[in-house]
Amino acid sequence: MTLFPPPRKVSEQNGKLDYSRRRWLLLPPGAGFELKEAARRTAATLSRNFFSPIQVTAGVPGCGECLLVMARDPELPAEGYRLETTSEGALLFASADAGFFYGVQTFQQLLAKPSQVPGLLIEDAPDFPRRGYMLDVSRCKIPTMESLKSLIDSMSLLRYNELQLYMEHSFAFAGDERVWYDTTPLTPAEIMELDRYCRDRFIELVPNLNSFGHLERWLKFKEYRHLAESPEPWYCKEWDAWYQSTLTPGEAALAFIDRLYAEILPNFTSGTLNVGCDETLELGHGRSRELCEKHGIHRVYLNHLAELAKLAAKYGRKIQFWGDIILHEPELIPEIPDGVTALAWGYEATHPFREQCAKFHDAGIPFYVCPGTSSWNSITGRTVNMLQNIATAAREGRKAGAAGMLLTDWGDGGHHQYWPLSWPGVAAAAGWSWNASAEIEGLIPAAIDLAFNPDGDGTLGTALLDYGRIPDAFAHPGANCNNFWAILNAPDRRGNRELLEQATPQEIAGALRKLATLRHRFETHPPKAPRLVLDELENSSSLARLALESMAARKGKRIDRAAWNDALRHVICRHRDLWLARNRAGGLRESMNVLETFFLS
Repeated sequence: MTLFPPPRKVSEQNGKLDYSRRRWLLLPPGAGFELKEAARRTAATLSRNFFSPIQVTAGVPGCGECLLVMARDPELPAEGYRLETTSEGALLFASADAGFFYGVQTFQQLLAKPSQVPGLLIEDAPDFPRRGYMLDVSRCKIPTMESLKSLIDSMSLLRYNELQLYMEHSFAFAGDERVWYDTTPLTPAEIMELDRYCRDRFIELVPNLNSFGHLERWLKFKEYRHLAESPEPWYCKEWDAWYQSTLTPGEAALAFIDRLYAEILPNFTSGTLNVGCDETLELGHGRSRELCEKHGIHRVYLNHLAELAKLAAKYGRKIQFWGDIILHEPELIPEIPDGVTALAWGYEATHPFREQCAKFHDAGIPFYVCPGTSSWNSITGRTVNMLQNIATAAREGRKAGAAGMLLTDWGDGGHHQYWPLSWPGVAAAAGWSWNASAEIEGLIPAAIDLAFNPDGDGTLGTALLDYGRIPDAFAHPGANCNNFWAILNAPDRRGNRELLEQATPQEIAGALRKLATLRHRFETHPPKAPRLVLDELENSSSLARLALESMAARKGKRIDRAAWNDALRHVICRHRDLWLARNRAGGLRESMNVLETFFLS
């Protein structure tokens, strides 16, 4: 039997037990509304496998056998529990409602066959107090409410307790329609509905609004141009790209951000706000040049961060921020304001989490570790990188005393990855953030079935992991992307051009063979999964094949360009249909535009 996330300690006892005729879930004294509702949902699910419907009660039942009795033990950690299955039914101890919630989830996994429940004693608690997932809803793709609620249900089953929806412009700020009109943004009413839905599942919906960089969707308009660090687009030589996305520090910028906070924050019940502040590449190169020359770029950055903390405090919030900029001048880290949490992020297998964690830990600054799903900029996913990146973040974060782990899932370049490509990373991070020392990789297929594919048999998770190993055919698979994605998105940009030049014809042929083998497996022995998931895998594999064939053409191999272009048209049409199956229409045109630049002339 596979339990996920894997418990900290499991002891076998009592052989097999028959619970098939038991009836009652007895709640602990003082159970809150959320726990009561969760128990009712559990009872409805369990009843499918029992002779009689499972009932929930807060009072001692006058007749009928208890299936599970919950009792409080104040000595247990806040989210920990102790579960024992006995011949008299199961006993679940916890100190807080969250512990009971997670214990009930484990118990539900034990009840796949109610007449053959193993006799066990399970003692469990998470390694990270905060276990978060962040989804980018600013790069084209914003899920429908139905999709977001399905995501929250899956997160709950995987024991995440924090959700962030990364925003730059994708909230319906009143009077700012020019900024978001083509995005079908989230509305205040939708945020409040999602907040309640999360709370009912022991998840905190944390607002996430970038408040310094990545504001190009605002600053490109004339009425906001005076807030931009760069009056005209600024060229970043290191990244070979143009930027106009960073606010220039000052009273006008703070007033602008304050207006946004006043409108968006009251729709959330969370006491936390992620203010972003990553990749402020232009700072010191435009309007703030003299200020930065006088005080230093990182001092100016820290001052702006401190002002954001004050603004957030007006609305009863403490802030999180991405830690990449302040790490360039670590002697300033001890000056980060009290109550501010740093987010140490990095998305490669070799990212130096140990060194970065030490800098925040030694300064007494609370911090999260933030790995990624490795699904963006990839078409197929990057399995090996994903596993190493998340495992290292969990291991080093736990050693250094991180307050949490936040898995990020970005949508760079048009958000072309389909939702199932993120599932291996979401499952892996759930397992390691709960139990950082566990062997998780072999459990990922079962975890995917638990959270996303309840009628599955493990074949879908295995297929997704194998699909993400296609980039391994290349000696230089790329950073924050793989090289056959690079041909889709600015192939003449220096970094992407170098990736394409490094790929050999033999490597391209090897990747095509791996892809063909997987496509043949999908066709002859499709994974047990919904039709939509299979269609998403088929279209992404078609796009991967076209990208690899285009790479081969750049190396001199002859291809039928007319037939290739026809195949791309089919992929783009299917991309539109598959997008709308899970997501809002806003942003679709922009995502398709990226693919349409891919036609061969």
